[in-house]
Amino acid sequence: MQRTVAGIALLLVGLAASGGVAAESDSGSHTRSVKDGVYTEAQALRGEAVYRAHCIECHGEDLRGGHMTPSMVGIGFAFRWRNRDLHDFYEGMRQTMPQSAPGGLSADVYADLVAFILARNGYPAGDATLPSEADIIRGIVIEAEF
Repeated sequence: MQRTVAGIALLLVGLAASGGVAAESDSGSHTRSVKDGVYTEAQALRGEAVYRAHCIECHGEDLRGGHMTPSMVGIGFAFRWRNRDLHDFYEGMRQTMPQSAPGGLSADVYADLVAFILARNGYPAGDATLPSEADIIRGIVIEAEF
């Protein structure tokens, strides 16, 4: 069973790398990218503190998750969120996390968590704080390379 799951995962990664699989965004055209510096360093630091308080138990110190939790960094994050709208990531997190109290944090705290995850994925910080308003973050594409 483990060999089958590993084989399927390798196949999907190979297809994604060759362009055979690409996540589509629900929002149409994008005018901004996470590579444009859509959060501040201070916001990412706030997000790290929140991550340590609410997320580390399941997603781990290195954000790589485990058997039942997805990775928030690296190929796991890139494969799942590549070319998707940042709002989709934010909203998915807000609706499902933390597992013990989905939606239990403030909108700004979820934006801080997104900033931390972007920072840990190597996306640059900018001059403006990532807002929590859907209309503002909708249209920011998560660009990722494998």
